[in-house]
Amino acid sequence: MPPAELEVSEIFQSLQGEGVSAGVPCSFLRLAVCNLRCGWCDTKYSWDFKNFVYEKEVTQRSVQDVAAELQAVTTRHLVVTGGEPLLQSDALALLLERLPDFTVEIETNGTIAPAAELARLVQQWNVSPKLGNSGEPAARRVKLDVLAQFAALPNAWLKLVVADAGCVAEARELADQAQWPRQRILWMPEATSRAQLAARAPEVAKLCVEHGVRFSSRLHLTLFDGKRGT
Repeated sequence: MPPAELEVSEIFQSLQGEGVSAGVPCSFLRLAVCNLRCGWCDTKYSWDFKNFVYEKEVTQRSVQDVAAELQAVTTRHLVVTGGEPLLQSDALALLLERLPDFTVEIETNGTIAPAAELARLVQQWNVSPKLGNSGEPAARRVKLDVLAQFAALPNAWLKLVVADAGCVAEARELADQAQWPRQRILWMPEATSRAQLAARAPEVAKLCVEHGVRFSSRLHLTLFDGKRGT
């Protein structure tokens, strides 16, 4: 694929549902393809092409075309998610160069280091390495050298998906190994539906209080029950 093209899963407008900017009106650019295979992933259509048809789910679009679509809407806050966006770092940097008036967040699983030419264009990193509850082996999902690079950035937040108290030791160990500042750590309930979120959020919130980390809910589940494109 030419470097000036992106593999796009979808573009839509909504509220940021997670992390420190939850509630902010945003444009979402979901890029296709991922290097992990998390069992609870709620956007498998962006990478699981054994169960989804690539040609139906993914469009190869020029950087210029994507930039024009994003510029056409009112919001100037962009969330780039996936899939794993950093698999398309070169083309993504070219896109962001065309959006100088945008505030940009990138959601990443923390296994690929941020290139300098991309990092200078990003205002917020939402780094979400996966715990054992993802079903992925540690060798694939945890890259401590990469996480340490993100931890050194003042605009990077660590966002961990926690199911219950059984995840706490692993979550704390991962943050400690990456030397991540406690004030930039969030724990978020594992959930793919409104019902799951309601069931798990109180316990995770209590754990956040006990361990001194920020709680992140999932507004898109509360408001839209995980409906695609929200």
